[in-house]
Amino acid sequence: MRNKKLIILFSVLLAVTLLVVFNSVLFSVQRVDVYCANVKESVLADNVRKSHKIKRGSSIFFVNKDEVTKRVEKSVPGIRVLNIEKQFPNKIYINYVEVKEYVKVTSGVKTYYCGNDMRVMRIENGLGDDDSDGAIRLKYRGSLSDLDIGDTLTFETSSGLSAASVVTEIFRGLERLGYYDTVMDLLDDIDLSGNFVVLTTSTGLKWEIVTTDRLAEKLRFAYSVYVSDKFDDSMKREGTLVIAGSDRLVANYRRPGSAVEGL
Repeated sequence: MRNKKLIILFSVLLAVTLLVVFNSVLFSVQRVDVYCANVKESVLADNVRKSHKIKRGSSIFFVNKDEVTKRVEKSVPGIRVLNIEKQFPNKIYINYVEVKEYVKVTSGVKTYYCGNDMRVMRIENGLGDDDSDGAIRLKYRGSLSDLDIGDTLTFETSSGLSAASVVTEIFRGLERLGYYDTVMDLLDDIDLSGNFVVLTTSTGLKWEIVTTDRLAEKLRFAYSVYVSDKFDDSMKREGTLVIAGSDRLVANYRRPGSAVEGL
């Protein structure tokens, strides 16, 4: 009986202690910063700051990340929250990307311009052959139904995966590499019509991603190899950089008409 009372007393004291800690000044939110990962000077930063509704002085432990994400994305339609970081004891960072026109997909006489979440942002009549728009061409196998602005572009890849999920994951990896202009300058097209994901850089080199598991990580790995000293200008202008592996990622290079070379 005595041990039971001690356990109850200890539990009460622990609960009171935790309550005091959670509501202490030390762990109260003093600063909320916002950061855009794909635009250097985001004009939407002030809108994100005004929309998060995290009260200064509130307990950092009780800030619900999912609720803040939903609130911000609903209030500022032109952005997507990447994550919300709690830096103890009293700082919070909201990391987001602006939803911009990343890819273009031609179906019949229409060209759909989609954001990094694969939602249609603009529709033009024509084949979308003009590269001055800066968008990355998306190649696919199959057909698309008519889409309206705001619809998500979806079709099945040859491997049975949703192209929307594959391309969205591609941009989750690429948006960590640099700002929007950097990504647009890096790639000319994304080809999902075959058995592999193939990206063609503006210099002419192809990145062949053998499987789509850990796709974002593989793209960042491909980019690190692409900008390393291992690649000279001649290699960047032709051939294929092959990224494979599951537990351990491996990069190989294949020249046109030649066997694969280890890197």
